[in-house]
Amino acid sequence: MSFFSNLYRDIAIDFGTTNTLIYIHGLGIVLNEPSIVARECDTGKVLAFGTEALIMHDKLHPGIVTVRPLFNGAIGDYQAMQELIKGLINKTRTRFSYGIHHMVISIPSGITPVEKRAVRDFAQHVGAKKIYLVTNPMAAAIGIGLDVKEPVGNMVVDIGGGTTEIAVISLNGIASGDCVKVAGADISDVIVRHLREEYNMAVGEMTTEHIKVQIASAYKLEKELTMDVRGINLETGLPEIRKVSSVTIREVISVPINQIITSIKKSLEALVIKPELSVDIFDRGLFLVGGGALIKGIDKKIHEETNVPVHICDDPQTIVARGAGEILENLEKYRALYST
Repeated sequence: MSFFSNLYRDIAIDFGTTNTLIYIHGLGIVLNEPSIVARECDTGKVLAFGTEALIMHDKLHPGIVTVRPLFNGAIGDYQAMQELIKGLINKTRTRFSYGIHHMVISIPSGITPVEKRAVRDFAQHVGAKKIYLVTNPMAAAIGIGLDVKEPVGNMVVDIGGGTTEIAVISLNGIASGDCVKVAGADISDVIVRHLREEYNMAVGEMTTEHIKVQIASAYKLEKELTMDVRGINLETGLPEIRKVSSVTIREVISVPINQIITSIKKSLEALVIKPELSVDIFDRGLFLVGGGALIKGIDKKIHEETNVPVHICDDPQTIVARGAGEILENLEKYRALYST
């Protein structure tokens, strides 16, 4: 190992609306934390980021504000994004020394040229010497283990926090795809709205995530579930508990789920001019990644609506980061997949 490589490390970042993951060359994924920053309102001073900021998020007083830099796959707060990435990289500081040589960043497939420039700018500001941008679906395909250079169609659907990205990949490129601004955050929003309208109850972000993980489903369950939800009654201001069922939550989240499935159908229909790719997908199936892939029965629901086999990948929330990491480890091999 050279003296230069001892001083600098290579990293890959999956910067998502909900979570940011950092992969370090030779070590794998070393960090997976919420994409959120907490600041003092008066001074703008950063108080916390990542997990610590999320803990503060539901327990704020008027002197503190939290910010999510990415919204619907686009940079909403450039300064907060720099603060977050710098802070999260510093959390891994024991793992590398003075700076970053190569940085691979996964980006939404629908990103604009202006947003691409903003991503490159922030990467330079956090000290990256060489920057490589790869789309989320392409990174996901590599993370799954697909051979993207083959003349074969593979469909990847990434249901993230702010966007759902749909891509048909063949010959090192995206033959067809879409990036829709309906995803995990919308599923959370309709759950929060339902509890407010039905029970006059307010719940925090962590409670909403527990509901999604424990009882949310897109398809009828063999055994329906219930859970006790703790929140605050908006009339009395007092805490209360309501029992909520998976049947109710399934009905509540059906609108965003159906919007996602409609987008998948449109992407499949767009392949009518490329019938061989369409046949490949019906033979090989659709690969589902991202946090939304963990919603119970979503694979069955998509299959029922599209007649395409659906594969949920192991640990779908880390697939994009693992793919970006694989590209980082083999930059020459994957030269055709990224832009610099």
